[in-house]
Amino acid sequence: MNEYIDKTYWIAVSHLPKWSIERTNRFIIQIIHENKMSWADFFSLDKKGWKELFAFTDKELADLEYVKSDMPRLAFIAEQLQNEGFQIIPINSPDYPVVLKENLKIKSSPPVLYIKGRKGLLQEDAVAIVGSRKAGDKALLFTDHVAKKSVKENKVVVSGFAKGVDKQALDSTIEANGKSIIVLPQGILTFQSGFKKYYEPIVNGDVLVLSTFFPNAGWDVGLAMARNVYIYGLAKEIFVAESDSKGGTWEGAMDGLKRGRKIFVRLPEPKEKNANLKLVELGALAINMDGDTVDSKIISSSELIEATSEPVLNDPDTKYENGKITIEKDILEFLKKGTFTSKEILLGLKLDWESRKLSSFLKKNPNVKTIAGKPVKYTSTNLEAPTLFG
Repeated sequence: MNEYIDKTYWIAVSHLPKWSIERTNRFIIQIIHENKMSWADFFSLDKKGWKELFAFTDKELADLEYVKSDMPRLAFIAEQLQNEGFQIIPINSPDYPVVLKENLKIKSSPPVLYIKGRKGLLQEDAVAIVGSRKAGDKALLFTDHVAKKSVKENKVVVSGFAKGVDKQALDSTIEANGKSIIVLPQGILTFQSGFKKYYEPIVNGDVLVLSTFFPNAGWDVGLAMARNVYIYGLAKEIFVAESDSKGGTWEGAMDGLKRGRKIFVRLPEPKEKNANLKLVELGALAINMDGDTVDSKIISSSELIEATSEPVLNDPDTKYENGKITIEKDILEFLKKGTFTSKEILLGLKLDWESRKLSSFLKKNPNVKTIAGKPVKYTSTNLEAPTLFG
């Protein structure tokens, strides 16, 4: 079988309409590992054959029929990728980065990677440097320091090619003659201007461009948000230069904390307007401009409140006796005693909060487990992640 024909099947399988990543990965395991079938053998079956052998839903059968009918178009894309020097790395390939599977597990590991550049970079130790598109001078200087320090330590720097911190991380790494992985928020075939700009470092094996999305997909805000998970997933160490209290950097850091990852966050100067200290409160490790761990308590309580862009933990007129800074710790300690509704927490701690506000705080906190039901309940959690093929 021609190589591009096999890649055609992988493109088809990896982008089944509205299938979750976890469902797709379990489908791959079912066909390739459990049933020992090739994709050519699987797609040689018709709907009746699939129904007899597998417990697919009617929607899944319709989706499989659709991609089977779309194979001629997908084969053209696979041939184009091959002719233009792109590589497709399936999740069962030995070239697929182990660290990505370890960090993202079966639920979030992308079924295929589309790359251009030296694939060996995927197996080297990597750090991710992330932050706001509108990051301040301190954040950009921090990014420059961490990138160049990483180069000295022979580590690959992963970034997302957005303005601000991402671009600074890439430029500083190239300037220091280091190695970088660019994780795209779009399909790899739509990055032609980038390939022209970084042609030399790509050819020299210093820059690898990677996408997990359909090859012809244009830039999209949803893809940009989804891309952040893969930036974090490819790295062993994660450095946050600057984060708002919402957006891609925040969501990526929160996802990392929920997975039990170590997140290093730049300790901001007093009165800086960002959410860096909030991430430290939630379990991230504070570091200085040189990337060394520091004690976040060196900032006083009053400066801590002023350093956040909004009062995250409490309202200015709260009557809670212990003050703003200790509320979160008291809530988490309370939840260690058992499982409670938001109303029970409010009563138990005598908090002057609205129930909706407390529920929002609990659902966003990586140290809290939400138990669905009527009413919704909350408890403490150890946040253990599932195994990849468990």
